[in-house]
Amino acid sequence: MADITTSTTIIDNTHECVFAFQYQYVDGGNESAVAKIDVSSLAANANGEACTGIRIVECQWILHGMTVEVLADADTDIIVLHLAEDQQGYQTFEKFGGLPNSAEYGANGTGDIKFTTTGAGAAGDAYQVIIRAVKKILIEVGHGSVRNRSVSSRCRRDHCRSI
Repeated sequence: MADITTSTTIIDNTHECVFAFQYQYVDGGNESAVAKIDVSSLAANANGEACTGIRIVECQWILHGMTVEVLADADTDIIVLHLAEDQQGYQTFEKFGGLPNSAEYGANGTGDIKFTTTGAGAAGDAYQVIIRAVKKILIEVGHGSVRNRSVSSRCRRDHCRSI
């Protein structure tokens, strides 16, 4: 019998997303860079522009018997959060707008989020992780340059179109 894993989309609107992830060890072992959030599959903004990355603004977790590394997908995946074994916790990064854009970590960042676990191997080993994030959109800002901006932000300069 395989390990039990679920990924649930709680909210996916034009400016933010919330996901819940559960894992329960049965007999399979650890996860290794398993895709959890595919930004290209998230809802577009009001102008129909696709999400290119996220800024994690909140994370809540409960872990038993294992650790979870939340990774930003890149040529070499980058650890964004390290959630320690047998811990429960809550972190908010909202005061400063969230963690950096997931697409800006490492070389050739895709914006996607992955999980890697260590220590799974006994009955009862499990995790529950909830992530709330603000979406980022790659937009043209004039003269052929591009900029990642939060979907909820508004630019009032003429050379930048509102999102």
